[in-house]
Amino acid sequence: MLDRIYIPILSDIVGFFISDLKAGFSTFSFCMLAAFLVGTKLLPLEYKKRGLIPEVADNVVFLGVIGTLVGAKVFYIFEIWDQIFVIPGMNSYPLFHWTGFRELLETDPSCEPCKTAMGLWSSFFSGGGLVFYGGFLFGTFFIYLYFLYNKYEMGHYYDGMAPTMAIGYAIGRLGCFVSGDGCYGYHTAKEIPLLVFTYHGAQPSGVPVWNTPVIESIVSFLFFFYFFYWARHQNFKKWSLFFQYLTLHGIARLCIEFLRVNKAVFPVLDPPKIVNIPHDELTNAEFLNEYYWHGFSQSQLISLAFIFVSLFFITKMKLWEKTLQK
Repeated sequence: MLDRIYIPILSDIVGFFISDLKAGFSTFSFCMLAAFLVGTKLLPLEYKKRGLIPEVADNVVFLGVIGTLVGAKVFYIFEIWDQIFVIPGMNSYPLFHWTGFRELLETDPSCEPCKTAMGLWSSFFSGGGLVFYGGFLFGTFFIYLYFLYNKYEMGHYYDGMAPTMAIGYAIGRLGCFVSGDGCYGYHTAKEIPLLVFTYHGAQPSGVPVWNTPVIESIVSFLFFFYFFYWARHQNFKKWSLFFQYLTLHGIARLCIEFLRVNKAVFPVLDPPKIVNIPHDELTNAEFLNEYYWHGFSQSQLISLAFIFVSLFFITKMKLWEKTLQK
């Protein structure tokens, strides 16, 4: 895989660097921006087709952007919580120090936990570390409050968001791949074009891994085609498309997460032993050992919640049925 690619912009010329690597506008940022721009184009058209207020789409996308950025970082902090608060009894320290316990190294170089600790605020405001489900939940909640305040018919508006959410996620996951931000899968000896690649990031450099960002992107594009070219024309009951999307996305993420590198929040098995790894790849492959699937990750638990909640409402409201209204 190629190293990070950056799109030069005016900020480079004036000496202001947007990315934490001081290299301009990253490809991940570009893909994320493209995803939201697609939303600003598709969502008003979808609302107009449904007889809703097209201008509402602008506020929905804006709140989605804000919610995504805030929620994704909040959930990232939860994900690395144990790497921030590494010294018991000093939980307030990271709250008042930018890089957390790492700052203790200046006065106590022998502090072993401090060497790998992460800062609360430096992590929250960094360019990396975004958890999709956190962004999705916050964004959806912000939009819910907006609909509630304006007394809009939520079911129809949320249904109109289904195709946009699918293609937005598909484009966003491509951004993860091209920027090499680390959402790769675990080591594999298989050679499957497009689905497997040799990652060249900080870890695990030189190790063939499952190409989970592209796999997720392909699946999400298929969801978009389903919603945009078929489901949206079927006159399903209101809320049907939204809960269909939550169910499909939840199942896809649950399954792909078995291939992804993530720590287990709820362990089920002991981490698997790494075998048949060439000696020159062994060190990097061992790095992944604790991340191999041996229990349910944070994303899998949220996926299961999405699936069960969505199936509950689909069943309770019989959302597979269609209305006669055109």
